[in-house]
Amino acid sequence: MEYWYLWLIFAVLVIVTAVVIVFASRAVSSHNAETRRMYAEIDRLKKLKDKYKNLDRDLALSSEPAELLEGVNAVLQAKIEGAENAEAEFDTFGEEAKNLYTLKYFLEDSSRALSFFFKNNGAVLTKRAVPSLEAIGYTDILDTVKRQSEMYDSDNEDVSLDYKEAENLDNEFRIRFSETEFLNSVKQYICQCTDRLF
Repeated sequence: MEYWYLWLIFAVLVIVTAVVIVFASRAVSSHNAETRRMYAEIDRLKKLKDKYKNLDRDLALSSEPAELLEGVNAVLQAKIEGAENAEAEFDTFGEEAKNLYTLKYFLEDSSRALSFFFKNNGAVLTKRAVPSLEAIGYTDILDTVKRQSEMYDSDNEDVSLDYKEAENLDNEFRIRFSETEFLNSVKQYICQCTDRLF
């Protein structure tokens, strides 16, 4: 019995090992779930790209507006990702394609906050936000977007970034923006220009 403390050390080691195994198992499980989610998303986007790469007016008319915008964007994004120079590839797009590409990221980012779109995208997209909204005829939020755009425009020396005003514009946008109306306007726009997109 003079080495009783060795049994205590052994018991502690067994407990620590069990805890490490449980945490490692959870980490592996979480990693595997995330990997499966990523592959499912890649597969979903590939199916969208395949469905919309030969977009015509009939397909546009029969499509659900959110899926239609996402499908058009999947085709455009595949072109950008396949190019050696993403910006040069974007420059080859027609006006309609540039507008829709911008509007997809506008919708996605502004769902967090209007200012989030302007903070997290380059001038290639942020300078197109207002013209793209004008192109689809969704004018309910145009004034709010213009004012936010001006504050984040580094080339505009007449207006500086006012965080309080940016927050006010975020709130104003949240109240006035209708995702349904926006997506319906996008769908109508796509239906008018299917032959000029890709």
